[in-house]
Amino acid sequence: MRNYFVLATTLAMLSACGGNDGSPSASASANKQAAAVNAVDATAASSASAAAAASADAADVQKEFKAAKTIPLGMKTTTPPLVIADPTLNLVSYTPPAPPAPVSTTTLSFGDFTSYLAPGSTDTWRAGASPSTITIDAPPTNGTGAGDKTVALASTYATASYEADVTVTAPVGTGAANAGFIVRTTNPSAGGPDSLTGYFIGLDTGSHSLVVGRQNNSWTNFIQYPVASVVGGSTHHLKVTTSGTAITVDLDGQRIVSVNDATNALPTVFQSGSFGLRRFGVGATFSNITIHTYPTVTSPSYDFSKVVGAVYTPSNAVNAIDFWENYDPEIVNRELTYAQTYGMNTIAVYLHYLVWANDRVAFLSKFENLLKIAARHGIKVSPIFYDDCWNANPQYGPQAAPIWGVHNSRWVQSPGTPVEQAYFQPSASNAAVTYKQNLASYITDFVAPHRNDPRIIFWETMNEPGCSGNGALQNTRAVLMNDARIAILNAGATQPINAPQVQEDEGSYFSDFYAFHPYGNPYTGPVNGSNISALNSETLQRGFPGTTGQTMPGIVANYGGTTGFIVWELMIGRTNTRFHWGQVPDAPATVEPATPFQGTIYPDGHPWQTSETQALTGGFDVKLPVLQVAYYNDPTFASAPVKTSITPLIDFDLNTERGTDSPDASAGVNATNYGVRWSGAIKATQDGTYTFSIDSDNVARLWINGVKVIDKKSATQGTASGKIWLAAKQRASIKVEYVHGTGAASMHLLWSNPSASNPGVLKIVPSDSLVTSS
Repeated sequence: MRNYFVLATTLAMLSACGGNDGSPSASASANKQAAAVNAVDATAASSASAAAAASADAADVQKEFKAAKTIPLGMKTTTPPLVIADPTLNLVSYTPPAPPAPVSTTTLSFGDFTSYLAPGSTDTWRAGASPSTITIDAPPTNGTGAGDKTVALASTYATASYEADVTVTAPVGTGAANAGFIVRTTNPSAGGPDSLTGYFIGLDTGSHSLVVGRQNNSWTNFIQYPVASVVGGSTHHLKVTTSGTAITVDLDGQRIVSVNDATNALPTVFQSGSFGLRRFGVGATFSNITIHTYPTVTSPSYDFSKVVGAVYTPSNAVNAIDFWENYDPEIVNRELTYAQTYGMNTIAVYLHYLVWANDRVAFLSKFENLLKIAARHGIKVSPIFYDDCWNANPQYGPQAAPIWGVHNSRWVQSPGTPVEQAYFQPSASNAAVTYKQNLASYITDFVAPHRNDPRIIFWETMNEPGCSGNGALQNTRAVLMNDARIAILNAGATQPINAPQVQEDEGSYFSDFYAFHPYGNPYTGPVNGSNISALNSETLQRGFPGTTGQTMPGIVANYGGTTGFIVWELMIGRTNTRFHWGQVPDAPATVEPATPFQGTIYPDGHPWQTSETQALTGGFDVKLPVLQVAYYNDPTFASAPVKTSITPLIDFDLNTERGTDSPDASAGVNATNYGVRWSGAIKATQDGTYTFSIDSDNVARLWINGVKVIDKKSATQGTASGKIWLAAKQRASIKVEYVHGTGAASMHLLWSNPSASNPGVLKIVPSDSLVTSS
């Protein structure tokens, strides 16, 4: 998702996408030295749990089918009832495994270090009051001694912890004022503050923060985490742990930072190196420097090549708040039937803090229901906790109707600028709890019940940090991603964690893999060219003014089988992303776009173009369980159709809002006084008399094998039924006609058979060929 104004265990396989077998074990090596061993155990437990859950759910489907008595023709599974219950009740708290015993322990003294003083430095590193103390005086000005460092060159470390008692003086003058550790250090020199390769973790008494960043003869800032107690002259126990690509930082026994450097194609030089000390603009003293080494841990890799996914917001919702406030399991089941039929195996769904804050148990229950529905369709879920795109001040409650002609007109950020600005302050609902604590609870509530859940493919902490264009909150966004990562790991999650690198780089520093959002044509890959542990987690725009648009076949050809992909978005509905990024409130569209800018499927189940479903499902030879459908701007069906396509169901409702009141406004199908005709074939697995029902707002008819089974003549909302004998395993032709007049459209074709035990008893016969959209 782009804001127009900002726009100018190794190899853990995700091959289970599209099925119900186990998802990867990420093992969360950021705070566990024993990650690789834990990953094996977690994967085994996850697979066993998935098998048991699938068996239990199959029994649930049979019960639900018998209770419902009817089901839409073509629906692959029943809709599980929404049960409001707190999934965190009686949940066993996660206990992290004990870290392994150190392989070695070393205490460093002044004699172990070699000094590299910056040009113009007038100070020197020296031994302190005891052999285990190293100190350097404050420089006379902030500009001298900038980056004085001293390195213990005799040893290199990969998986290790480094700790010391650190005292930092007050700043000298203005500017950077920090001192701390340099780890995985190579190539140090006396050239300047960042004249080395490695990572710096230090205490800044000027900004009262804990600073973490990467050095490679330049400075890459990861985070400046506010810590009010870091003041001139204060002493703190600093502990840093490196494990694979992960770095954790504890200050005075409390976890403050959890970094995982998922920079695409990160050079191997950052995997190990020496330990050292560095200062800038302050004096510092380091005492009791101790290093523990541990068995080497290699961070897991991830293969997303089989991911074929879409961002999912139901077609009747304008944003994530609307989605979850008005959650409808039947709509979700219907639209994930579309996704499954057209070859998708993954959905990304946006959560929202305000829904949790106002309706916690219901929200958690709805999420449980969505996971169950997705699993029944062989679809994995990527939940997204925060979003930095579009409207900055979200409000809980009924959401306004979309603004016709405006892209994403009601989309809102999460948690929103007001909460981000007050992150460390008491929350509005409880003065005793800060927003930081509240947001950690929000994340924990979703993760803890699903720490080993194979239905979750990964957790996304924040979508597109920096999309808002609010540079003043850049570090706050890093803090939110950092704290979200810590909350997810503390809940025991075995799935990987991610935030994409798009407008700002910080997302990659708190992620287990690299995610990117390519919207260009030519189709670009990962920023540094490596597909290892890389995912195209958002893509598809069919033509922004001045650019060459993307196509679904182009996306499949360029990302399918390599990084995998998730398109924006599954449905063409009330989010209004059929309009392009530049169509904003001050410059809205003037006509419906002939080519939707984004979105794949209309609410009645037909794709924008069948060529897209051919690309997603494997080509022209693939046979899908769909009906042919034709749309007429003539309720008598006497003229040629305006559009022909396919659909897996006859099961939809349309509103009366401009653009989404038509089955396909882009194709020019009327919003009133139109006709729709479906044709194809069905097949039963058992003999019997089958009852068919049409629930519609207007006239509708059904023929099976040329016999008119239903002839609903009423032009008002109502149901008509008819019965017909179907022989087992015999193909039967089917034709359905529906006429819409005015008002909201509604058309549902259902079937029942008292002796049927599951929805698979009656199916749509896969189409011999896919009609070309016209």
